[in-house]
Amino acid sequence: MIQVNNDDKLFFFEKSYFTLDGLWMIETEKTIGWEAALKVDTIVWVSLLNIIFRRLKRYLNLKENNLGELIEILTFRWSVEGWEYKILKNEKNEVHIEIKKCPYISIIERNPERREKIPSICKDVCIPLYDSIINNFNPQIIVKRTKYKGLGNQVCDFKLTQEGIGLKKFDFFSKKNSKTKINNNDKLFYFEKNFRTLDGFWMVFLEKETNFETALKVDTIVWQRLYKIIFRRIKRYLKVKGNKIKDLIEIITFVWSCEGYNYEIVILEENEALLNITTCPYKEAMDRNPERHNKIKFICTDMCVRLYEPVLEEFNPNIILKRTKYLGTGDKFCNFHFFNSEKPKI
Repeated sequence: MIQVNNDDKLFFFEKSYFTLDGLWMIETEKTIGWEAALKVDTIVWVSLLNIIFRRLKRYLNLKENNLGELIEILTFRWSVEGWEYKILKNEKNEVHIEIKKCPYISIIERNPERREKIPSICKDVCIPLYDSIINNFNPQIIVKRTKYKGLGNQVCDFKLTQEGIGLKKFDFFSKKNSKTKINNNDKLFYFEKNFRTLDGFWMVFLEKETNFETALKVDTIVWQRLYKIIFRRIKRYLKVKGNKIKDLIEIITFVWSCEGYNYEIVILEENEALLNITTCPYKEAMDRNPERHNKIKFICTDMCVRLYEPVLEEFNPNIILKRTKYLGTGDKFCNFHFFNSEKPKI
């Protein structure tokens, strides 16, 4: 197996996290329309952020669901994701925060075809999202918002208050700070932990809104598009210049190592490569959920088997992939047999 370090994995997950979410939204909208896609998007993010809050509470060793701990979780998440914010007021029972930059708005603004969607996402997703997760964290914390970047204001604002006995001033940051101090290990924890959860929630909640066949179709398109983007990024990151089988294997094993697959390289020659995946993190995630057990076979044989088609077409259409074994159908490994169609060996 290729060895990847934490910097490699952070590059992979941080870049892919936002791309994955955007692709799910775009392809869901194409399939079920804008209003229904917004509904699914909201459910996904309410569910995801509630889990993120629980994970960060453990990670930051927080013991109480008070206002100070809420701010610590919020600012950690915002700092990791690249938000720009300023603490305007920091008292024991009241905190005012001003958001100067939202990475999600920034991403949408780079796509002229999506800019008109920003107000709807802000009004129908972001506003109810924070109301829901803050109320779930502690219903005694009151949030008031009057400004929204997505609705034309220069900033977003959060005015959070909690009345109670024993509250202490939150000293994790100073009033002038615009970023919580975090390091790359913090970022890797956040993006690696939440990447697969985000993907899983989109699949599950789109399936509930439509049906399994529709969700699987969208899932396939999302991951085909995502993998094409990932392969381009990794090719540049690894400075791979060629498009031969050995170049493909260098990229694909880097991707698999970042994602947490266990695999072995059985054959690696000029015109042929055979790799076996022995454990799959996505199958393992579904194995832990009894409600998904009956879906594994179809995701493996109907979705995963098609995942690499657009990648190979773009990378080198002369490289053919043959697969005959799948962990999801009971085999001991998934096989990936690549060969050059100009000199096939099978």
